[in-house]
Amino acid sequence: MKNAKYILAYRNPAPPRCRWLIFLTIVCGGMMLCAADAPQLPPLTSASGNPRLPGKFVWADLVTDNALVAQKFYSELFGWKFYDYGNYLVGHSDDRPLCGMFQRPRPKDKPEAKPRWFGYISVGNVEKARRAVTQAGGRVLAEPKKLPKRGEQAVFADAEGAVFGVIKSSAGDPEDFLAEPGEWIWIQLLSRDARKAAEFYRAVSGYEIVENTKSNRVSDYVLTSEGYARGTIRTIRNPETKAQPTWLPFVRVKNLAESVALAKQLGGTVVIEPKPELLEGKVAVIADPTGAAIGILERSEGLAKGNQKP
Repeated sequence: MKNAKYILAYRNPAPPRCRWLIFLTIVCGGMMLCAADAPQLPPLTSASGNPRLPGKFVWADLVTDNALVAQKFYSELFGWKFYDYGNYLVGHSDDRPLCGMFQRPRPKDKPEAKPRWFGYISVGNVEKARRAVTQAGGRVLAEPKKLPKRGEQAVFADAEGAVFGVIKSSAGDPEDFLAEPGEWIWIQLLSRDARKAAEFYRAVSGYEIVENTKSNRVSDYVLTSEGYARGTIRTIRNPETKAQPTWLPFVRVKNLAESVALAKQLGGTVVIEPKPELLEGKVAVIADPTGAAIGILERSEGLAKGNQKP
């Protein structure tokens, strides 16, 4: 995730505000269940002596109403292998754990509530992050919880309702490296006020904020730490759009066109087709069969030049 030039734009297929609040309830309940029922989760890294990298997105969770369907989709699309930890599936790329998945039913009277991915930020102090979230206008969805072998984690919503988690890993964090196909490579926040959102996350995670001043920019701000770009924030330009503030993670793929075609064959949908004007046509946004959106990106040599640090 050290590729500073991966500054992505997308339109999120999120539901209206009332549906979004319903989803926050699903996330909160799901995370509390996960913490209680999955006490033996694997550490974030099996390497010994790894340092913590505050500000880095080191994990992601999917809340879905059909974990079996979602598991099949991601297994065939990205080659992920899943292991059952009791009400919680952990996805691996090769031998490295990448993400979790837990199932929560949609409200019967609100079938439009959508499953969703959200990421976890590495922090040095979870309780300090919790205080910063509430002071900055955010909400606590799942209180800090210590898990054996895992560390301490919590789940929040920022001032605009976008869901994210924080974690203090007991094993240190996965080191900074170029993602291989099937691994997380980027994450972007869609916000109604990118500057305010950037300040919120600076308060919570201590980011340095780099403003993108290019006239043809597709993101407004880059969040950086330890000399690396960790994520980008884009302002929703159209005030009439139904898009809601949310984080969207991206997975690297070998061939974007083939991955888009395979996603369709597996029952997914394409939210944003590849476009030449958007990262040379090497990025797309899809939704899995349960409705959760996720980005996919093919790394080209053109994108690789000069993108090590912001």
